[in-house]
Amino acid sequence: FTAGICFARMALVGQMMSPSSSTATSSTPWESRKKRPGSFIEHPQLTQLSAMLKAIDTGDRVIKGRLELFSITRRRLTQNQQSDLERRSPSSLTDSPLGPLATDSAQILLTNLRVLMSLIFVNYDCTNLSPDEFERCSDKHDVVNNVNRSLADVIDRIHRGFLAEFWHVVQDVVDVAVCEVYAFRPTAGTFGPTDRSLMSFHYFFTDLERGHILFIGSVTKSRGSLRGGMGDSDSDVNFSGESVSSATSKERGGSDASSQLMEGEIAFSDDSDDADRMLD
Repeated sequence: FTAGICFARMALVGQMMSPSSSTATSSTPWESRKKRPGSFIEHPQLTQLSAMLKAIDTGDRVIKGRLELFSITRRRLTQNQQSDLERRSPSSLTDSPLGPLATDSAQILLTNLRVLMSLIFVNYDCTNLSPDEFERCSDKHDVVNNVNRSLADVIDRIHRGFLAEFWHVVQDVVDVAVCEVYAFRPTAGTFGPTDRSLMSFHYFFTDLERGHILFIGSVTKSRGSLRGGMGDSDSDVNFSGESVSSATSKERGGSDASSQLMEGEIAFSDDSDDADRMLD
């Protein structure tokens, strides 16, 4: 990348991290819509960006990203869930990446992450995820750089300006300067979508003040493994569920072109059968 592009990105990140950035995001029309706690929130620009990230063919690998905005619920762990957690991870009651699970705030956070993961990975049981399977990301610049390098940059090479638009929309739904960022880090061999990929990340931008969690996820698989039938039928590259983004995009119709992408092209088809065939 040229020095000019790198400088522009640093300026964008610096703007997001500045204290004044929080005042730049006032109430917008989509925020006035009724939001049901514990469910996805539809955001038009986020939906559009997520559709662009749905299937990216880079020649030797396929990258699939997903963006979801989630409305935080104030539910705590049930008594049975607390007992189970105390049995499986007693130390988490006093210390965990999400905070001490003996506190309401940490229980509410874990409950929301479990619900959100269940909505995203509908073919996997996420109801008993441990707080130790998450990691608090103290350096947001590292998170931004990882998302850029692994996902957003790929689109920006084809559609100039995508990177700036991406982070402006992110800032519209969560305040990057004040939110906490967590990453899903499951134990090796315990979670299929991460075990069967070349690279993956699952970030949760948690803005308690707005009551939002923004999920930014990406899974990368080699084209050879897809052609060799190493993918599985529930499409973990497609995050195994129909999102707000895919449901909205289906109304525009789809095509089977995503199974025959040329290098550098992007599949905008949201037909779930076509997405699954990429893994067969």
